[in-house]
Amino acid sequence: MDFLIALLLSLLPPRYRRSLEQRAGTHLVRAATATAFFEIFAVCVLYAKGFFDYIPHAVIGPAASLEFLFSWQGIVLAFFFLDGAARLLASLSGQALGIIPLYLVSWIHGRFEKRELRKHELPLVADIVAGPNESGEIRIASCRPRKNWDKWMTVMYEERLYEISNAELSSPPQPYIYHLRLKPDSKVIRGLHRYDPDEVFHLRDD
Repeated sequence: MDFLIALLLSLLPPRYRRSLEQRAGTHLVRAATATAFFEIFAVCVLYAKGFFDYIPHAVIGPAASLEFLFSWQGIVLAFFFLDGAARLLASLSGQALGIIPLYLVSWIHGRFEKRELRKHELPLVADIVAGPNESGEIRIASCRPRKNWDKWMTVMYEERLYEISNAELSSPPQPYIYHLRLKPDSKVIRGLHRYDPDEVFHLRDD
């Protein structure tokens, strides 16, 4: 039963797998291999049938194969052949890719979701920076989260280097609170963010 679920999930983009992905378990990559192979096989059968049906209607008999390839039916089947081949190669390297048309559906779905989220977002206001205190720490309150601010990120503010020591949620209008401490000189900089309290007006959604 889990493998049958994995077969279905292997056709879907990650967005639509999450609720059932645990049930698929280790079967997902094997299921992706099976569905990719079946996709290629089905396309080959349909392409052969379509080509033989097309031959009597070809404008130039010797070029019938090229004519069919560039017909709407040939282009669609070639697309799904390449889709299946890409999915098969990905599965052999341990990845389970869904079919490309559903990634387009997922992308459109994501755009609509972001549009709905923006309707409920807090109004844009500049960040509030408090400090530094006696130990050199600063506190930043923002109306937007910083998705890339983690323990590896170094933040430069007023020509000083900081690292994220803590993050918490508070109340609007600036509910995203970040506590930053001075970065030791001995620590390696893995990522650098040049911070400006007004940058919130120019942040882009990922």
